Amino acid sequence: MQYKDCTIKLLGIQGVDVKKIEENEKGINIHIETKPKIHFCPSCKNTTKNTHDYRKQRIQHIQTNGLTIYLILNKRRYICPYCSKKFYEKYSFLQRYFRKSNSVFYKIISDLKQLKNFKTIAKDNHVSSPTVVRYLTYQTFLSGKNVVNTLPKHIGIDEFKGNCNRTKYQFHIFDLDTHTTVDILESRKYDDLERYFSKISNRSSVEIVSMDLYSPFKRIIKDKFPKAKIVADNFHFTRIAMQPLDDLRLNLWRNAKGNEKKYFKYLKLSLMKDLSKVKDSDTEKLLYAFELSPTLKAAYILKQDFLNIKKCITFEEKEAKFRKWLYDADCSTIKEFKTAVSTLRQWHEYISNSFKTNFSNGPTEGKNNLIKTIKRISFGYRNLQNFRNRILLVQL
Repeated sequence: MQYKDCTIKLLGIQGVDVKKIEENEKGINIHIETKPKIHFCPSCKNTTKNTHDYRKQRIQHIQTNGLTIYLILNKRRYICPYCSKKFYEKYSFLQRYFRKSNSVFYKIISDLKQLKNFKTIAKDNHVSSPTVVRYLTYQTFLSGKNVVNTLPKHIGIDEFKGNCNRTKYQFHIFDLDTHTTVDILESRKYDDLERYFSKISNRSSVEIVSMDLYSPFKRIIKDKFPKAKIVADNFHFTRIAMQPLDDLRLNLWRNAKGNEKKYFKYLKLSLMKDLSKVKDSDTEKLLYAFELSPTLKAAYILKQDFLNIKKCITFEEKEAKFRKWLYDADCSTIKEFKTAVSTLRQWHEYISNSFKTNFSNGPTEGKNNLIKTIKRISFGYRNLQNFRNRILLVQL
């Protein structure tokens, strides 16, 4: 009896008796059954110990030494003497309607949290790809994430190219406090977002929404979250302020000849660095380029003045320097800055909000990179529900 107890503990099937063990080229068959005991009727809640009948069920279990273990369970069905309800007893190692043990289920869920595609996971666990998908759906149901009715106080929103459900861009809602994905929507279209957000019960509780400078997003947030403060993402408005400098470099490169053309072509990295991070080799390149084009030097100074705004400590200092930068850039003769100034002025209120808070959309963008990796290793997803469930499960 001692070896049977060790086998039960090793396999994690406590509460059963091992009757027989068979081994063949296909795997190891372990015949098990439980002892009769009193159960509550699921219908009338009365107790019963009356057995109605038995049936054999073959359950896939863990693998050992390259062989799959199968549990041959002598499944007992009880009958209630009061209401004649027939029901099977419950098992700690098996979920209802499953043909795989909990060990197999949890191993598949663990693999789904890694960067593997469905086919690889199915092959590693000796199951079919549809079984992996079903387990993913079931795990989403167990976690309560199959339906989202509320949103966190601080969220980030962004789109990513998913090409799923015949829609090019999917919409990502991200919790900025826990750094986890809240939900994935089919599209970024206003009508689709309006229908989704209308079902959210705590819209008045959302305080912060971080986003890039995309007007349709601003419109839907203002319409559906009137109490929320929109925070423009630091990276996006900084890129808008710095892009004119690179546009000027490209114009100079197109019109230059000989060695001058070579300098302007490979100057981007040195130009975009913060002055505090510029190396000696970069300094030589910049000084030579500024001799060739004084306009480029003026644009570089504007770029550096904008980066210096982030180094200010108080909101008042940041706001004052930002207003001054807008005035200086608008008054300059560098035409490449005109469009940037116009865009930043339209978003001035939300850029100021970013100066007041420590929230940014950086974590959302980082999760988008992980989403793209999940999509790439799976060679794309056609079913949005499977894609969404996989993203929600892989919360790294």
